[in-house]
Amino acid sequence: MVVQAIRKGVHYLLSRNKPGTHWEQGVVNGGLNGKLIPQYLGESALATEALLDVQQSLHLKELNIFKDPMKSAIRFLVDHRDSTTYVASFQAAVMGLLPKKTQYRKVLEWDADYLLRSLNRDGSYGYIIYPAPVQAGRNDPFGGDNSNTQYGILGMWTAADYGLSIPEKYWMIAANYWRRTQQPDGTWWYMPNRLEPMQMTPAGVASLLICDEYLARRNTDRRFRDPSLERGLKWIDGHFQPQLSELYTMYGYERVGLASGLQRFGGHNWYEDFARTLLQHQQVNGSWVTTFWPNQHYCLGTAYALLILDRGLNPVLCNKLQYNKPYFGDWNARQRDVANMVEWISKQTEAPFNWQVASINAPLSDWRNSPILYISGEKDPKFTPEQIAKLRRYVDAGGLVLCSCNNSSIAFQRAMIKYGREVVNRQYEFQRLTNKSDLFNMQPWYHMHMNVLALSNGARYLWLVCPGDLGAIWERQALSQRSFWEFPLNLYLYATGKGSLADRLHSTAVPVAAKPPLRTIKIGLVQYPGNWNPEPGAWPRLTKLLAADARTDAVLSTVDIAAAGAADVPILHLTGTNGLHLSDKDVAALRQYIQKGGVLFADGTGGNPEFTNGFTQLMMKVFPHEPLQKIPDDAPFITGKVPGGVDASKVTYRRFYVSTKGIKSKPGLLGIKIGQRWGVIFSQTDITSGLLGTHTWGILGYSPKSSVALARNIVEYAGRSKK
Repeated sequence: MVVQAIRKGVHYLLSRNKPGTHWEQGVVNGGLNGKLIPQYLGESALATEALLDVQQSLHLKELNIFKDPMKSAIRFLVDHRDSTTYVASFQAAVMGLLPKKTQYRKVLEWDADYLLRSLNRDGSYGYIIYPAPVQAGRNDPFGGDNSNTQYGILGMWTAADYGLSIPEKYWMIAANYWRRTQQPDGTWWYMPNRLEPMQMTPAGVASLLICDEYLARRNTDRRFRDPSLERGLKWIDGHFQPQLSELYTMYGYERVGLASGLQRFGGHNWYEDFARTLLQHQQVNGSWVTTFWPNQHYCLGTAYALLILDRGLNPVLCNKLQYNKPYFGDWNARQRDVANMVEWISKQTEAPFNWQVASINAPLSDWRNSPILYISGEKDPKFTPEQIAKLRRYVDAGGLVLCSCNNSSIAFQRAMIKYGREVVNRQYEFQRLTNKSDLFNMQPWYHMHMNVLALSNGARYLWLVCPGDLGAIWERQALSQRSFWEFPLNLYLYATGKGSLADRLHSTAVPVAAKPPLRTIKIGLVQYPGNWNPEPGAWPRLTKLLAADARTDAVLSTVDIAAAGAADVPILHLTGTNGLHLSDKDVAALRQYIQKGGVLFADGTGGNPEFTNGFTQLMMKVFPHEPLQKIPDDAPFITGKVPGGVDASKVTYRRFYVSTKGIKSKPGLLGIKIGQRWGVIFSQTDITSGLLGTHTWGILGYSPKSSVALARNIVEYAGRSKK
């Protein structure tokens, strides 16, 4: 629904574009002393910025920058200048979204030059860009206000992020202005005689976050702390209004959310609240309306709405774990570490990503919208048993935990190793990665190596500990230390299977079934000596999908083969990542179970050949005279011709499988028939990992969608199978 609303908004803006003047409607804003200041280009710059932002994420053909109307709109902005703060800021934002070409850089340099020279002596901005250098300290004759000031700083941030050199003194002057003008309660006003804290407090917080980004990187060995920022964030946390609908203010809050990484203000998920409100308020023609001074503006309102919806919707590449309360606590000693890393990956991949803060006390759903959870610190966080259990649920759901030791802290390293072992119930041991690990070789043109300790379940990595200080490198943007940047890029490629991430509103979590079940099927997960359950979250997720999509109540239980009865548990699942060694008693019990009507469904988690060999040898013992045979394509659990089934006659495989074994479109199941039914169904290709809904690299398996379809059909088939 959000993407549909964005498309409608894009259509509206394009319909209002006029050749020659584009989105200009002669808007003027009020200055002090009764003067009016024209801001030609401002509307077109804001509209173009919003459309370019959408194009980066949705890649709409109508927003191709090399074709009209975008081509002419960009040319319009390149060919004109306007010496006002808002226009320079919006124009700079447009240039920052375009390819790095000389013509665009020159415009951005012009904007940055004006914004630098127009800064008032007190650190504020007014409407007019007054051509006097910062050093001279001359004041804008119209006076400064906090709205112009936040946009002036935003324009300078665009220039700095682009790579232009901005004097450090600028950030000091700008930051001191906001600290000096903050009220005792943590708020900011528009001007001394106009309060408006709901609008201006996020402006102050967002501006300090920008300034601190450049001031904090001077010395990453010493913890940076900004009390003014803390007070502002505290006020926002206590006064956030989830029903907020004024677009200018919403945009300010979003800037705070994206810059700080905070998912929630006052316990409210700000993006979900804003998206819900914007969808409710969108006009039939696709527009949104906002009011500046006495007038209503649909193009400006639509542009702001698009920026809010689209930027907040970007995929979340990494969540940063907040394990103690203060914003400048141990968990956040490097405030811009993950932000800088994610931005670097965005630029390398030419794909917009966000990062977020995930509180240790937040719902697990706040964690699951990202495949990577980052934990950093210098001391033992002292995780409680409940917190360790939540970390376990995240890992079991397919997540990957990355730990970085601030200042190469041995204490933190030991703590992370301890918690990693507890999360996997001490089932696996840490191993130091060799240079042959996938995590160092995801990019064929760049092979790397660094000191990393890893836990693996035999199919994928679960928990990584870097004894070095990743965050310090990222915080000060030490790009010359290339491995520290390429490694998280490799993690992204690994976690997505060299694919892409879903937007922030989509995760692997399954919603609660809307309708009651029509049938119940019991499923037994076979426990044996060995790695019998490498993905504890796989089958629980499938049961939720069966309830939601097939209206089947699938009841899971852990069973010993000797105790399994076909009448009570019609299907057993057997999996693992290495060889199988079952006793003669278990072999006999398995034979009896299948002969009495039970179905044995097996696959090797990760597609491990050791398990395939072990299972093949096991079946030779169970049914010495009935070898595994290829199951024909017309089997009911392939065609989906069972109640609650779906067509799985055409499947897709993971990219890693295709790169290793080639392109296939048919399932390759093996089995053994008992009479007229299939008593054994075996997949050499991984199905279990696919039930998590993740695309992790290195797994010889079906895609998640095909894995779910096959497993669903096999369960439904077993539930109705006759002896």
